[in-house]
Amino acid sequence: MTTVKALKLALPSALMESVSGQVTHLQRQSAYQRIALTEMDELVTDLLHAVGDPLLLVRAYAGLNYQAGFLRKTYLASAFTRRDALVLLCRYFKVNNEGVALALGGEGDACVLSVAAAGRSAAACLQRDAIVYGLTRTLLSLGIKEIQHVSLAYTPDAQVQQDYRTLFPVKVLFDGPGQAQIHIGQGSLDLPLGWPSCSVEQIARRERHLMRLNPEPEWCDSVMALLPLLCRQGDVDIDQCAALLAVSRRTLQRNVQREGAAFRGLIERARKQQAQRYLLQGYSLDAVAALLGYRQSAQFYRAFRQWFGCSPTHYRSAQLSQSAINS
Repeated sequence: MTTVKALKLALPSALMESVSGQVTHLQRQSAYQRIALTEMDELVTDLLHAVGDPLLLVRAYAGLNYQAGFLRKTYLASAFTRRDALVLLCRYFKVNNEGVALALGGEGDACVLSVAAAGRSAAACLQRDAIVYGLTRTLLSLGIKEIQHVSLAYTPDAQVQQDYRTLFPVKVLFDGPGQAQIHIGQGSLDLPLGWPSCSVEQIARRERHLMRLNPEPEWCDSVMALLPLLCRQGDVDIDQCAALLAVSRRTLQRNVQREGAAFRGLIERARKQQAQRYLLQGYSLDAVAALLGYRQSAQFYRAFRQWFGCSPTHYRSAQLSQSAINS
């Protein structure tokens, strides 16, 4: 729906209605309902013929709101680090866009966000490029300033290349691999995002949509997506988790067990992972205990010794010393 929203902001409504009978239908769909590729391709193709601008979609995406104040109200605010925000973008992008798939990988000292179009039509490729533009603006607002370059998967004529380079806020290269890529330096990705967390319901809403889209939902992954926020709220409870996923306690237990896990084990895994991260970011031990949902710090100390065989203080000192040696 982001593409329709961008076009509505950029073009007169009369033009939108005149070129495609699909617009009214598309506008009525919910914010989380994906639009079929054929419908979106029809709309984009008609508009391109009417306007005659190959950069129409990129210009439309330029009019969207990428301010940090707006992004703080979205699910991205649940991210602890900027790298976490990239992971969330990849996980939830498919909720309302089946035309593009995101994947996060590495290449040397760079992190690579790949953007692949599901279709091969010209309209699908132009949508991909517009989404790459929107992602680039989003990353900058997340505080990810080390974007080395954007690589697009074809070579347009010289004028279009120049227009792309004028519109994009970062360096643009052409004739890349079969998918567009955003190359990002690793420097600040593991720094805290530093935003107040969104509500757990914002994440749960997206997990419910993912489960409806997937014929074989990954229950453990959905639970692990919710647990960090539930821990911070001090509400780590299977009944609460089941309610957020809109299933019964027994259904959640059964499906988690079918994947070879137990709810209590997932809590321990989530707490262990988060404890490492909080400690290395300099949080006090009492603050870490609270963020992990422990009522008393002593409970956290005992659990930490079971996980790592040492105290939290010793673990932090050892890790920081090792980091200093490696650097």
